[in-house]
Amino acid sequence: MIYALRNDLNLLTVQDYNSGPITGLDNQYHMMGGADFHIAMTDMLLTGLPVAGNTNEMFPALAPSQVAIGVPANSEAGNGWIPDADLDQALDCLTKGTSRGSYQTHGVHPDLGGLMTWSINWDHYNNWDFQNNFTSYFG
Repeated sequence: MIYALRNDLNLLTVQDYNSGPITGLDNQYHMMGGADFHIAMTDMLLTGLPVAGNTNEMFPALAPSQVAIGVPANSEAGNGWIPDADLDQALDCLTKGTSRGSYQTHGVHPDLGGLMTWSINWDHYNNWDFQNNFTSYFG
């Protein structure tokens, strides 16, 4: 579906939560709950990835402006929540090339599309912590 709509797609908000371990382009499993998970998952969309592990059949990269990272607003909102400092590390790595974790990206993308949170109600419950912390990245 994403492949078919790639030329018409404005923004894909990827649900980086409520999942099990996922293999990144480094052939390592990445677990929710840390910066490396978001870095690795986002890097796959920005670099392109082999379909079902077949390097002869690639899913081409999306433009950075088409990709947003989706995370829970706080620990009560869903599995995969990470502290603000860890999400800052992921965003700094992806958009500035700094604060790298153990996963090495295939590029730096200052024009990353944004962040999405589940949900605004959980952010309100948490005194707008998500909004206040991440407005500086995306305005």
